[in-house]
Amino acid sequence: MVCHNDRGRIYTMKPLSDQNSRMLFSNRVFGSEVVCPPHLKDVAAEILKKCGGMPLAIVTIASLLATQVRSKKHWESIRKSLGAHSATNPSLKEMNSILNLSYTHLPLHLRPCFLYLGMYSEDHIIPRDDLVKQWIGEGFVSSLHGPDLEHVGRSYFNELINRGVVLQST
Repeated sequence: MVCHNDRGRIYTMKPLSDQNSRMLFSNRVFGSEVVCPPHLKDVAAEILKKCGGMPLAIVTIASLLATQVRSKKHWESIRKSLGAHSATNPSLKEMNSILNLSYTHLPLHLRPCFLYLGMYSEDHIIPRDDLVKQWIGEGFVSSLHGPDLEHVGRSYFNELINRGVVLQST
């Protein structure tokens, strides 16, 4: 459900169709709406089935897979991590499982930066450079990744965007 603040209307959102789910998934994983490689097609279909047409679930898993090796064995391990239950409408527990999987696959240096975002309210617009300076002040940005901490912090920020766990405002 989505509630529009201005008019107090509530819209019941329906899951994406199979075709739209595949398009969203492919666009996120492969960078376009090209078809999935034949060796990954079956496992991709099973992963999408577990997402139940829920855009957040699809984007989260697709963003994770976009940063991983494109081998059937690896994708199968991700699919198995989602649990044995099939989902036509993922429950809160299943969505939590999907989000947790995405978090556990974040590199260790990005986890504190991601968790730091939890102190802001949802949909709060945070200027990137301010956030990077806060991360540096908290000691989250390491000089092991380069001598210019602000540059390293911006690269952390960009990596969180590329992984689909942070949305860039337009």
